[in-house]
Amino acid sequence: MQYRRFRAPDMQKAIRKIRDAVGPDAVIMSNKRLPTGEVEILIAIDYDGSMAPTASHQSAARKSAPAASTSSRAGQPSPSYQERIAQARSLSGSAASPKPKGEAYEVFEEAPVAQPNLYAEPEPAIQEDLSIRPHTQERPSPDEEKLRAMEKELEQVRRMLEQSQEDKQQAAAQASAVKRQTYDQRLHEQLKTLGLSDRVIDKIVSDLSLTGREEDWKKALSHLADSIPIRSSTEAFSGCIAFMGPTGVGKTTTIGKIAAQYVLKYGSQSVVLITTDTYRIAAHEQLRTFGRILNVPVEVVNEYTDLNEVLDKYSNYSLILVDTAGMNPRDRNLERQLAMMKRARGYLKKLLVLPCTSQRQVLKTVVDVYSQIQLDGCVLSKLDESASLGEAISVVIEEGLPVMYVADGQRIPDDIEPARAHNLISRAVYTAEQFGQLYGALKYGS
Repeated sequence: MQYRRFRAPDMQKAIRKIRDAVGPDAVIMSNKRLPTGEVEILIAIDYDGSMAPTASHQSAARKSAPAASTSSRAGQPSPSYQERIAQARSLSGSAASPKPKGEAYEVFEEAPVAQPNLYAEPEPAIQEDLSIRPHTQERPSPDEEKLRAMEKELEQVRRMLEQSQEDKQQAAAQASAVKRQTYDQRLHEQLKTLGLSDRVIDKIVSDLSLTGREEDWKKALSHLADSIPIRSSTEAFSGCIAFMGPTGVGKTTTIGKIAAQYVLKYGSQSVVLITTDTYRIAAHEQLRTFGRILNVPVEVVNEYTDLNEVLDKYSNYSLILVDTAGMNPRDRNLERQLAMMKRARGYLKKLLVLPCTSQRQVLKTVVDVYSQIQLDGCVLSKLDESASLGEAISVVIEEGLPVMYVADGQRIPDDIEPARAHNLISRAVYTAEQFGQLYGALKYGS
């Protein structure tokens, strides 16, 4: 068995040095602090606690304590086993071999093992915990305690700063949300004055980045105009067009306006008027009157004729306008009218006339009924009689129905023009302002 003595500035470094040098099989026999301030640890290598003390240890013990041996032989009580271990450890320091240069430990060679005394009383093993640990834990120095206290204080300050930053961010987010909600409500109320539906308003407001300034209103109106589907103005006042819709929406008047504008611009040689309204008494007389004034032919499609035959007859004309019977969406005869339009030539464009004076739900019902014939667009009529254009605008946006013409009066041929989105929104704002002033005057009697 070998002994080694290690020195280091402190206990942790000594333990680390022992672990690096001999591994975890070392047994710490003793440790002490030297006058120089270093820590010295004595360890045993290949230590077997079950073995009896060696002869060298016994002889060293006899030399150092002859009186004890004599007294023992004389029948006096012998020293305890723990005392003998302490004596062996003290003797090991004096019997150590010179320390090699450049090393912080000393090596002791194990003496030859004496034959065990079979009659000796068995002694307990002194095997200690091999997980090299210092017997005592050093207390930190005052400087280290101050440093740890400062680190704790700095950690607390850091946490306080982080919490304060999070609180500021949450407060800013809440303030921003409150401002956004305030701006949304204000803009929602402004758009509501135009008569727009909540669905359209929510879509407009959600698409905008609001600032709470006057520019929010302008951006909302511009975005609303961009949301309106519009047919190209180059397609207006040309081709083969059929006008459909309920009673009294202005189908025949719209045909008269378009025909008059075309005749004034290009002449009456390429215009023909066709009517399929044979359900009302003298329903086609108004259209015949337009034909006589404009000097254009007028054809009536009844149960004895076919619409496609009439269209083929005038296929070389530049403008063919077809008037249909105005019917309630719940009228049974409307199915026959729709079936005729379904069988019509593919080049026949079908436009639905929607009066801006009707309620939003009525307009939506009309669109749902006539949509089975694949409408190509619509005409917004009676803008001059309406107190709010938002209902009709909401329907065309929600249904995706392109607007081709807008009609705002009874004058022929002046009160009709191709649809333009921004002009329509400007008219809606103007109508809402005029109606608000009129309503205020009636309410307060001024």
